[in-house]
Amino acid sequence: MSLRPDPNFIPVQDAGPAGGWAKSPLELSRGRRGPKGWQLFAGASAAIFFGFWRLGTGNQRRNEQKLFERRQRYALAPLLQNEADQEFNIREKQLLAQEKAIMSQVPGWEVGKSQYIGSRWTPPHIMDSSKTNVKK
Repeated sequence: MSLRPDPNFIPVQDAGPAGGWAKSPLELSRGRRGPKGWQLFAGASAAIFFGFWRLGTGNQRRNEQKLFERRQRYALAPLLQNEADQEFNIREKQLLAQEKAIMSQVPGWEVGKSQYIGSRWTPPHIMDSSKTNVKK
């Protein structure tokens, strides 16, 4: 017996019937499997574009609001500064009067003169000598 196949042997192959197999009911009822690739790409691109557009318009609106508020603050700044200056002057006069009363017994004391010697200007240090600002 030889291990080689018979050269005259013709194999018989199974094949479907002529015209193909009949469609199964499952295959007929399946329908489409979903949108095509280009449709998914177009839909995702449109959603991303819409989101970035909304983000950009929101940023513009927020920047306009910030600019409006900033302009309002700039318009009010001189009024607020004037009010603060008036309060400063009132408090300074009260403190100078209090200093004059306290230091009236000291010879050579000049009311309002700085105790520090130097040519550099610094704003006056305001501290109420009354006990209203002292922590308990």
